[in-house]
Amino acid sequence: MTDNMKKRMALFLMAGMLFLAPLLSGCQSAADEKMQEYKVLGISQMEAGDYESAVNSFQKALDQSAGSIGAEELDICYYKALALYKSGDTEGAIEAYTALVEYDSKNWEVYYLRGNVYLQEGQTEEALADYEQAVSLHENDTELCAHIYENLVHAGMEESGQKYLTILLNIEPSDAEDYYYLGDIYYLNGDYDNAKTSLLQAQELGYDQTLLLLGRIYAAEGDDEGAKAAFESYMENYPDDAEALNELGQIALEAGEYENAVAYLEAALEAADAGTDEAVLKNLIIAYEYTYDFQSACDMAEEYLSRYSDEEIEREYEFLQTRVGADIEPAAEDEETTDETESADESDASDETGDTDDTDGGDE
Repeated sequence: MTDNMKKRMALFLMAGMLFLAPLLSGCQSAADEKMQEYKVLGISQMEAGDYESAVNSFQKALDQSAGSIGAEELDICYYKALALYKSGDTEGAIEAYTALVEYDSKNWEVYYLRGNVYLQEGQTEEALADYEQAVSLHENDTELCAHIYENLVHAGMEESGQKYLTILLNIEPSDAEDYYYLGDIYYLNGDYDNAKTSLLQAQELGYDQTLLLLGRIYAAEGDDEGAKAAFESYMENYPDDAEALNELGQIALEAGEYENAVAYLEAALEAADAGTDEAVLKNLIIAYEYTYDFQSACDMAEEYLSRYSDEEIEREYEFLQTRVGADIEPAAEDEETTDETESADESDASDETGDTDDTDGGDE
């Protein structure tokens, strides 16, 4: 697998989808300065979540080429395809993959990527056929089998995924990435002991991404300190990683460290790309509410609902609108609650003993 392919795969895993589709038209050869300008513009628009504009920019980049297909044109096609998918044009993505299959029927990546689109659209027979073809053209690849298995599990097709799990477990790990993906599969199946064994081996071989998965395993086992240490260790080299910052924010939330949670999550939101910040926004709404910053929580809920559909957040937004301007401080509320409780206790004691004194003579 090329370094470029690995880079793309990592990007689309974080985005929650693995898509790279070629375009049916416009893939041409000579890349000039104008092509690069439009390409950079399109990438910037994608990062901002403006996928329709990105599609137009990538097409303009392709329009600058002179006629034949080259590596640069294909790279732009990949970006444009992702933008098309993100804008909702999955049918166009499937057609584009089909065209590329006809262009190069021995390219395993194309079958795998088209299979992802089919799976997302619920066309499971087509997805399984493409996955099988991808593996037949690229045997004994740990990463490929791991991604296929995970995709099928997340789609509720565990039985179909067993075939790829068996292939994966029979592959002898040969490098850090092999150990990482093997650990990932053990983690997905709840086998934390074997997962940690494989991941620690990957870490020893210098695969930094391992620390994120180890952190999740420690958190799942209830070892918040171990999880925090793993994420913080990862962030020594990657201080602006949105995924790690979000994980630390979740740990702080669960530990009741709400101010710390807000700090982590605000940093995660700033670092996250548009379209990959759903979990961060949701956690930040909770963190703001726990710190009694109802205005920020309400604003964040409104922003969340402008991008995503979520009945739970809709109900939360309605509640937050009633709390904006309440000016409630945590300490003040706790003190008020304590005073009310003590007053109620004294009243109950008076009713039971007929004695309003603070002495315990009634008990005697």
